[in-house]
Amino acid sequence: MSGNNKTISRLSANASVGEERGGGRSSSGLGRAVRLLDLIVAKGPLRFAQIEELADIPKASLHRMLNELAEERLVQFDERVLTWSSGYRILEMANRIWTRSDIRVLARDQLLALNALSGESVQVAVLADTHGVVIDHVESTRSVRHSINVGNREPVYCTGTGKVLLAWCDEEQRDSIISRISFVRFTPNTITDPDALARELSLISKRGYAVDAEERFLGTCCIAAPVVDATGQAVASISITAPAFRTTAADLKLWQGSLVAAAAEVSRRLAPRTGPSVSIAH
Repeated sequence: MSGNNKTISRLSANASVGEERGGGRSSSGLGRAVRLLDLIVAKGPLRFAQIEELADIPKASLHRMLNELAEERLVQFDERVLTWSSGYRILEMANRIWTRSDIRVLARDQLLALNALSGESVQVAVLADTHGVVIDHVESTRSVRHSINVGNREPVYCTGTGKVLLAWCDEEQRDSIISRISFVRFTPNTITDPDALARELSLISKRGYAVDAEERFLGTCCIAAPVVDATGQAVASISITAPAFRTTAADLKLWQGSLVAAAAEVSRRLAPRTGPSVSIAH
């Protein structure tokens, strides 16, 4: 090996050691991948150029890391709008954590009380991109009931829980989510127009709760209210779901006050973790 090649080899080896020991946050490949994933979860969906600018990772390395994360289903690429967002594997892992989460524990007695009041299925859900995901539930014991399982995912635009989660997003996040929804008409009552959905969300935020009037499933209705953090954004929604044939307007009115109060109580209990509690009114 020539003297020059030996020098280059030694410098490369020293650089590698420096990267591993280097006292910098950028030293570890795993660390960079985790920070890249954290960036996409927090700021996504993002275009490649935006990620490159925010992550400060060389283009070739960034391409490789994104593809590796996509192979593991930790991120996903939307070919329609050319953006990267968090993948559903994160949700699958989070589901295991949610079984022991603060919200699940702090909301449990409220779910049981709402179930006793209504005799119907009650659930708490969180936002996962364009879907709401159930993290806990208490099922009705009646022979005809709405059955649901922890981990169930439903589109945000046609469910009470989903519309609540959207209505209590900040405007930028809400607009971003709506722009990525692939609207499907599940029933004659399903909202499939983004402008109509925006109007519905404005109404929901003013009155403090959402109603699903057979929008996802014919014969099933739902009423939902937000659990909010210190910023006033929804971290979860609590809902009561029942067969439409035995649910009257009087029932919904009766449940509404207790449901909103239950969600507010869980928000209050979360306050030590998220800061002083705030009003859910927008």
